Amino acid sequence: MSDLEEAIEALRLAANGKNELTANTYFRWQLNTQYPSVAEILILFGSWQIALERAGIGTVRVAFTKSDIIEALRAAKEELEPFTSATYREWAQQHQAPSLTDIVHQFNSWQQALSEAEILKERVQEMERRIIESLLEAQETLPVLTSQTYTKWAAGKNRPTVATIARRYGSWSNALEIIGIEQPRKRWTEEEVLRILAEAADERDGLTIAHYQKFSEGRNTPSIGVITALFGSWSNAVMIVLNQRQS
Repeated sequence: MSDLEEAIEALRLAANGKNELTANTYFRWQLNTQYPSVAEILILFGSWQIALERAGIGTVRVAFTKSDIIEALRAAKEELEPFTSATYREWAQQHQAPSLTDIVHQFNSWQQALSEAEILKERVQEMERRIIESLLEAQETLPVLTSQTYTKWAAGKNRPTVATIARRYGSWSNALEIIGIEQPRKRWTEEEVLRILAEAADERDGLTIAHYQKFSEGRNTPSIGVITALFGSWSNAVMIVLNQRQS
């Protein structure tokens, strides 16, 4: 007997012919048996309601196919803003559409359902469109477009944040480069670069290239190329920072 079969048998025995069974009732019944616990049943089926449905206990739900659910998700996506599991739950109740339980029953998870309905892809495309439009608009509006000036400009406008942009494109600089926005050029002095490197070392607890790149996300900092051009190599720059701290 498989784990699923054993769990279904246990649920039916615990229900004892009744058409309902709460998790608490099953918990008390299971204590003195070797049958699966409530936790194990939830792991197997994903939810208590789905477990009862599989065991044929409780109200018989309308059976929705995957196609039905995908169609409902796409329809809800067109009407809802924002489109989340919470807003969908309310929408589904009003439209007699598949519930979240129905969705998990068919797809195992909300995210998997969105993926198969190609809504996750649409979300990514929508966010990319918003980022591009926001950056281009900011470029037209601001005298100089930097992460700092963009942050101030975007505040209160419901625009993608610098952090969101950096996550999508790898860094603020990459986003501007990919979209084709020329970044303002700055001539960095050795003193400025060393000060920024020292800040990076303090904040990231180390001064590797990877640490520095993480530190630089969303900030106006000199590139690795600028640093190596000024000091000959990355290791030379790091050595100077360390020597300054020891002196």
